[in-house]
Amino acid sequence: MKRIILLLLVLAVIGLVAFGLRRRLAINAKHNREATYEERLRSLTEALKPGMTRKQVEDYFHVTNGEYSETCCVVFEKSDNRQSFDELVKVGQEDHPWYCGENNVYIAFQFNDYEKQSPYWKIKDNDLDTLKAITIYRQLENCL
Repeated sequence: MKRIILLLLVLAVIGLVAFGLRRRLAINAKHNREATYEERLRSLTEALKPGMTRKQVEDYFHVTNGEYSETCCVVFEKSDNRQSFDELVKVGQEDHPWYCGENNVYIAFQFNDYEKQSPYWKIKDNDLDTLKAITIYRQLENCL
């Protein structure tokens, strides 16, 4: 009987140590990923400055073989009457909740519209839109 209790106690301690070690490794991995995202953000903010045109930013992506996608309104404000897309460069992927298929991390390039095309809300990029900000942007995707 004493051996069974001792064995259960040893197994419990081993389980707790394994759980703590796994948790510590997960935290370290998250810090490493965050450092990678910050380094990528820093390198892009050194190369691309606010005020550059959309064409200059896209030309930079083409020269560096950077793939990018477009999305509306990385930062959305109720009074925001935007008529152009923001651009995203994927830099990583995080764990996702069960109800979503992906949790992607992007560097987001936010643009100011060069001009308002019409009073109707229609998204159309203009090569003369100007870069407003570069930020890290997280987006849950393929959710229920």
